[in-house]
Order: sequence, then structure tokens, then C-alpha cells
Amino acid sequence: MAITTWIAATLAPLWTWVSDGEPLRLGLRVPRAVLQDGLSLHGRGQLQWRRLPVERESADEVWIEVAICAPSGTVKLVAGGVGPTADGRGCAFVRRVEERRLPHGHERVVRWEWCDGTVDAQVRTTFTGPWVCEGDRFGPGEAWTRRSAGLVERARWWRDRGSAEAARCGLLPKRSAGATTPQRVRRRLAAAVDALVEMPGLRGAGDFRRADGEVTNLEYDTTYALLRCAVATGHRRALRLALRCADQLRDRDLDQRTGLPFVHGDAHRTGRVEAGHAWLRGLLWVGLLAADDGALAAARALGRALSGQLPRGVGRGERLRDFASPLLELEALLRVTDDVVVARAADRLGAAVALRFDRGARVWRFGEGEEAEGGYFERAWLTAGLLLPALVAHHRRVPAAPLRHQLDQGRRQLLDRIGRGARGLPTHYRSCRGRALGCHYEVGSARSFWVLEALSPRDQRRLLARANLRRAAAELVGLEDPDLPTAFTMVARCDWVWR
Repeated sequence: MAITTWIAATLAPLWTWVSDGEPLRLGLRVPRAVLQDGLSLHGRGQLQWRRLPVERESADEVWIEVAICAPSGTVKLVAGGVGPTADGRGCAFVRRVEERRLPHGHERVVRWEWCDGTVDAQVRTTFTGPWVCEGDRFGPGEAWTRRSAGLVERARWWRDRGSAEAARCGLLPKRSAGATTPQRVRRRLAAAVDALVEMPGLRGAGDFRRADGEVTNLEYDTTYALLRCAVATGHRRALRLALRCADQLRDRDLDQRTGLPFVHGDAHRTGRVEAGHAWLRGLLWVGLLAADDGALAAARALGRALSGQLPRGVGRGERLRDFASPLLELEALLRVTDDVVVARAADRLGAAVALRFDRGARVWRFGEGEEAEGGYFERAWLTAGLLLPALVAHHRRVPAAPLRHQLDQGRRQLLDRIGRGARGLPTHYRSCRGRALGCHYEVGSARSFWVLEALSPRDQRRLLARANLRRAAAELVGLEDPDLPTAFTMVARCDWVWR
């Protein structure tokens, strides 16, 4: 396999870019086999590269930072040439780092001095004491990140030309031809990005307010939703917002004691922490696409924090999302980098979920849904949109026939409840002695369309061919929604939207 990959890479460019004359710095995934002979540009310009601090030893491809300073014209990245520039002092740019002590904390300034005279800068202040700026009060444990305007644009290739590569490396699913309903939903999502209103002030940038007045704390991973929207549709604001959301999570949403994000609260840092409300995929992908070591380190640290905070709820306090959400996030991290601690935690979660499968009812039972006389209240939208994708990701890494059987049975149960889809999509129902009772159907809500996420592309297309579901999907994410950020995020994280 490695030899075949190397031959293919040497016969064709690894990557092509039409330069606009401005520097470019981004993360790319390339065949591991070609790196031993170095990389070079076919065309005018200066190139330097290095491996990003994430790697799977068994993978045929690795993530690297590519930096190019070239005049206008076409340049191609090809195998053979210079080796990595690990210290940041290459022919394309020189990277300088300055640390400063402040009365209220410390500051880290990073500058990229490009060979054409361009200078990018990122400043991150970490507070050890209270500090007030422009009316915003920062407290101990918080941080404040600022980027120069040019730095925000350095990874623009992903927004402008990267959708096909994003499908190849896993940020987006592979696109299906002729699917008109998802196209309408994608247009609605792009319009929703323009309608999103950030929280005011320096502390609010990168987060949004819920309908009940609380801060979202990036509910369901708004960073991930925005980044997918930016790469799939070329939306300029979506990319800028995704970077600010990643900063918001790192700078203000993390609890210093546990390493987990606070649940939404009225001042960013007033809620409790829960494993079921921790998302790292957006942070991870920002780090990969923008070659941001800080974001990658934060994603790995969040994965370790999740690994040490596995669900402990009992009785009614045992919730599906506290098992499914961490499993999905940990498996996303393990697709990119090896981590024995994270892998063991994901294995424990996967095994714990598998033990909760009820073969007769074809559902996974958690304490929150248990009712009298053996009945179970099934939250089908969470099973379909969260639990099944998490189990699919786990099965991809650790294949097992019993889990494969559970996945098949779980999908069949959902399809049985959906039927032809005339009544909508089932979000909740009661299961008693193997029978489904009191099924609640919804049409047009974000959680109803999470039900589609667990189904095969063929079944998704079949259901979206129905007029009632097609109309409802085309009107998803209404701009008048009082909780637009949450609705936008829930829909944008669904793979069926981007196929």
C-alpha cells in the first residue's frame, strides 16, 4: 500500500493552488511515504513545511503545515525537495515567539515574518488576576486571543477550493449527485450564518445568546458547524466565526479544574461541567486546517479530560448523551492521532453502551428513560443523531460482530417507526414488552431531522422524496428562530445535509 501511494504521489502533484500573491499557510494531509524525500514547489515561490503535532502510526497519510509565499500564478506541491522546517525559520517565513509578564497574567506573542515583507501576528493573554478592558472584566483562568487580519485569511484555500479534499479527509461526507433537498438546506444554513449575532464585547466574541438569555457556550459544537459551512459553501464569515468560536472555547469556556467546558450559563463560566456537553471536533478541525498548534493541543487536552470524566450517573441520572457524546468526540480524535488513554476510555464507553442494548425492544436503555413495569421512554432523536453515529465511529476503529448486529437492529427499529414517513419523523416513543407505543412525530424541527442521520443515504433520499419532509427540510433553520445558533448547529452537524 505504501509503495503504491508513493508511486501515485510522484507521478502527480500532491496539491495545486492558484496564488493570488498573498502568503498561504494551512494544514494538508499528504501520503506519509513521500515525506522521506521532502517536498517542493513546481512553479515560482518559496515553500516550507513541517509535520503537525498529531499522528497515527498506522495511517498511510499524515497532516503537515504547508507555508507558501508565491507571486500570482499556479503553483503545485510535488514530492521530492526540502525536508521539514521544524524550528519555524525557513525560506517562506520566520516565526518568532515572545513571552511577556504582566501584572494581571502573561502574554504570548507569535509573529510570522514572511519573505515578501508581510507580518502576521497572534497575541494571547492569559489572566491570573482580574483585569478590565473596554468594559469587559476578565477573571483568573480566562484568556484573550487576538489575530491580525491577514492571519485569519492564511488558510483560505480550504474555504475557496477545499470542499473535495474535506470530503476525502473526513470533515465532510462524500457528495451525492442530484440531491436537491440538501442543496436547499445548505442555502438556508449559509443565510443563517449571516444572521448569527455574537455576544457583545471582547469576552462575547465567538459565542451567542440562547433564546432564554443564557450564553450558548457553543451548544452542540458551533465551531464544527461553522467550519463545515465555510468549507462546503465558501462562506467567508463562517470561517472567521469558526476561528473566533475556537478561541472562545479555549479562552473562556473551559473549567480549569476538570478541563471540560462549562454548560451554557449567563456569564460563560457559571454553569456546571458535564461530559455530555463537551465537544472537541470543531477545535480539532480548526487546528488541522489552519495548522494551529494551540487548537490541536487544546483538542487533545479536552480528549484527555473527557477520558477522566466518564459518566457516573445512576438511576434517572444516567443519560444517553453522557455516554454517546464523549464516545463520538473521542473517536473523532482517535481518527487523527494516537492516544492510549483516550483509546481505553473510548473502549470502555463503547462496551458500556453495548451492554445497554435491549434485543427485544431494539433500543439502548439508559436510566433516564426507564419507566414502571419494564417500560422505556425512547428519545429516538438522540439515539439516531448522537448514539448511532458514535457507535458507527467506534465500530470503524474496533470492528465487532455483536456491535454490528446492534447497529443493524437499531436502524431497523427506526425504519419501522418511520414507515413511509407520511406522519413525519419519530422523535420519541414508549417501548413496552417489545411493542412501540405513543410514538411522537415531528416535521421541520432540527431534532426531527437528526433521525435521518442514522439511516443509510438510500433511505435518507427515499424519505426526503416525500413532499412533506422535503418541504420541511427546505425550510429548516428559519432566520426568525428564537434560538437560531442552536438550530443552525444541530442541522449543520448532520452528514445528510452535506451529501
